[in-house]
Amino acid sequence: MKRLILQLWRTSPDQPNLAATPFLMASTAAAMSIDVEIHVIGSTVDLFIKDNPKNQQIIAPSNRPLSAFIEDAIRTGVKIKVCSTALRDRQLELGDLVEGVSEVIGMVTMIDLATDSNTTVLTY
Repeated sequence: MKRLILQLWRTSPDQPNLAATPFLMASTAAAMSIDVEIHVIGSTVDLFIKDNPKNQQIIAPSNRPLSAFIEDAIRTGVKIKVCSTALRDRQLELGDLVEGVSEVIGMVTMIDLATDSNTTVLTY
């Protein structure tokens, strides 16, 4: 099966209009029956912290909060996998993140998944 991995590396709630794009891309691909994963690296973990007020920023022209795009991706079956180092560095646990974050993985697993021959990787 075809897999799409969206690596979130520079995506930030500090730029909400840009942050919505990878979630919209992920939801669209999932609706096309593509196996979609979002790999959360470094500071992008902030997007998934429960009750992060920055995720309530309204995205123009949709007039929806950033959190709605994240929820859409999760609802459409996108798997959210968070880097173990990103969590450790911020003293966070899986329970500190929004419901729907499916797994904590390390860099070796991320690289293994990203280099599979049936996988396309987009980095945001």
